[in-house]
Amino acid sequence: MASTIYARLPPLIRGFRKAAPNVELSLVELVSLEQIAAVKEGRIDVGFGRIRFDDPAVQRTVLREEKLVVALPANHALSVQEGTIAMHQLRDEPLIVYPSNTRPSFADQVLEMFADHSLRPVLAHEARELQIAIGLVAAEEGVCIVPDSVRKSRVDDVVYRELAGDVGSPIIMSHRVGDRSEELAIMSRVIAEHYAEWGYPVPDAMNEFDR
Repeated sequence: MASTIYARLPPLIRGFRKAAPNVELSLVELVSLEQIAAVKEGRIDVGFGRIRFDDPAVQRTVLREEKLVVALPANHALSVQEGTIAMHQLRDEPLIVYPSNTRPSFADQVLEMFADHSLRPVLAHEARELQIAIGLVAAEEGVCIVPDSVRKSRVDDVVYRELAGDVGSPIIMSHRVGDRSEELAIMSRVIAEHYAEWGYPVPDAMNEFDR
């Protein structure tokens, strides 16, 4: 899933390639629901996404919860506010969500956040991709709620501010139930090693493959 590229996925891929130099590794961009079908059909072995799902054939592991932030046009009034921004302050702001197709998606997570605060956002645009959504923010078409790691994109004329409260989006690894392959074990060890290095809690499931 596109937004996981910002969420430290590249160093994990590099770590896997180093640990398993003889394994051919191919990356495919799929939204979370597409990943489920691809895992079940054997077209991919591991998926990284953000949408929780239930399927008896697929095991999911929440690697961590990533904090969400709001992307604002650089000259927006809220861009200079000190401290965090409350959800109710975004109530009347034109909202940009992504992706626009293959639902449920991250867009639904964002809309549910507003609903949890009894708010109905002003939906301005549904962008196909994260990069387009950020571009629309830069064009002053609205604001967009994104994972914190998207800050690394450093798009001109866009600033990021933290949201108040415990709001986050999970990073989920999925694979076929019963898969005990050496390659999956290597991937799990790489994740565990890097998470420990970065100071993230290591999910218990990452250690099960060595037992």
